[in-house]
Amino acid sequence: MKRVVALAAGLLLNTASPVFAADDWWFDVEVIIFDRNLSISELNEQFTETPLAQSVAELNLIDNYLRPDISYIKQGLATCGVPSSPLWMDTPSLEDIQADYARWKASQSLLSENTGTGADNTGLSDSRPSDFSSAPDLSDETELSQQNREDALAEAFSEETGNDGFSSGEVAVADEEPVTPAFDPVIDSEIAEYWIAFSGINTVKPVTVPRFSYCEPPRDWLSWQNGKWQTYKPDNSLPAPDVVPEFLDGRNTEFARFAHLLPYDSLELTKLSRQIRQTRGLNRMLHIAWRQPVKFGEQKAAAMRIIAGDNYADSFTMNGEAIKPALPQPAEPAEAQEDLTLTQDDFFTQLSSRLNRAGKVSFDDMMAAGPEQIMQADTAQNTTVAQANEGLTPAIWQLDGFLKVYLKYINRVPYLHIDSEMQYRQPVTTGESENGQPEFELQAVPFHQVRRVISKQIHYFDHPIFGMIVQIRRHQQ
Repeated sequence: MKRVVALAAGLLLNTASPVFAADDWWFDVEVIIFDRNLSISELNEQFTETPLAQSVAELNLIDNYLRPDISYIKQGLATCGVPSSPLWMDTPSLEDIQADYARWKASQSLLSENTGTGADNTGLSDSRPSDFSSAPDLSDETELSQQNREDALAEAFSEETGNDGFSSGEVAVADEEPVTPAFDPVIDSEIAEYWIAFSGINTVKPVTVPRFSYCEPPRDWLSWQNGKWQTYKPDNSLPAPDVVPEFLDGRNTEFARFAHLLPYDSLELTKLSRQIRQTRGLNRMLHIAWRQPVKFGEQKAAAMRIIAGDNYADSFTMNGEAIKPALPQPAEPAEAQEDLTLTQDDFFTQLSSRLNRAGKVSFDDMMAAGPEQIMQADTAQNTTVAQANEGLTPAIWQLDGFLKVYLKYINRVPYLHIDSEMQYRQPVTTGESENGQPEFELQAVPFHQVRRVISKQIHYFDHPIFGMIVQIRRHQQ
C-alpha cells in the first residue's frame, strides 16, 4: 500500500512539474550580429522582393533604451496660455510683486537700524531707502503686537515713498551700480560642445541645440469633426538616433519580474565579439544581452525586437523610395504674392465667420457614428506596437526583426527553441537621373530560421548578407 501511495504521489509531482515550473524558467540571451559588407546586387542568390515593414514584438527593450517614454515629463508641463498657479490661488500681478519687494526691503532696513548691523558695522553697502527716521522702534515686542508692527511699518514706508508705496511707478530703492559679471555667460550650444568633448564623441557637424517648448498647447482629448469622433493622443516619443550603438549598458536587476537589458559586464562572448570586429570583411553591428522569462509553447512566448545598424528614415520612405531634397523655389512676383495674401485673408475671414455662427450638433447626429467608427479611429491610432512606441515618425533600421525563445517538450524533455525573423535593408542603385546622378531605393532581404538549441552552447545563424550568434544561459531567480 505504501508503495502504491508513493508511486501515485511521484506521478502527480511529475505531471504537475511543468505547470509549476513554467514561471521559474528564466534565461539570459546574448546576441552578436554582424554584416559582411556585401551589396545585395552582388549576391548570386536571388531573394523575392520583400516590402518594408515595422516589426511587432512584445519586448521592445532596445528601442525603449534608445527612446525612453517621456509621457510623465510632458504631463508636468503647463498648458500654454493657462495660468499655472493652483486653483485656490490668484496669479500675482507685477504691482503685487513690486509691493511685496518694497515691504521686504523696508523690513530689512528697519531690522538693520534696530540691531546695528548697517554699513558701519558690516562694511557692506546697504540699498535701503535713504531715511526711515519716522519709522517707530519695533524691537520691543511687548509694546506692539504683530498687527500693529505691520501697520506701523506700512505707514512709515508710505510716508517715505508715497501713498501707494512707489514714487513715479518705481520701487523706492537706492541707486546701485550695475554689477559686471566676472565672465561671459555660457550659452547652451557651448555647454553641448563641452559635453560632447568630455564624452569623446567625434563629430564634424556644428553643435546645435533645438528650441524646446515649456508648455503644451491645449487640445481636446475627444472632439467631433467631419461627422465622426476624433481622439487626440500626444506624441511622447523621442527622436530616433542615426545609428544603434553596438553595446547597450543595461542594469542587472536580480529580483526583477520583467524582461530587461543586462549591463556590459554580463557579456560572456566578448572574445568572440572582438575577433569578429578584427576580421576583415565583417562589420559588427550589435552585441547585447537581456534577461527574460521563457514560456512553454510558441504561442505563449514573448518575442524580443532586434534592431541594429543605420536609420534610413531621413533618406527613404517606408515604400523604399528615396526622399529627394527640396529644391529652392523661384521667387514669385509681387503681384502673385499680393493675390495670395488676398486669398488667404478671404479664407480666414470665411473661416472666422463660420466659426462664429457654428450651429449646434444634436446628440442623435453625434451618436450616429456608432461604435464602429470609434473602433476604427482607435485602430488607426494604434496600428502596431512598434509605431505606437516610435511616435509619428517611425525609424527605418538597417536590421529590424524579432527573436523568440520558447520551450517545447519533445519526448517529455523540455528543449529550447529559437524562432528568428528579420529584414536586412540596404540602399541599391536603380539607375541614373537626368542630371547623371545615381538614384537609389531601399531594398529588403528576408531572414527566417527556427532551430532547436541547447543552453550554454553557441549557435550560429547564417545569411548571405549578415550573421547572428546566440547563446542562451539558464538563470536562477
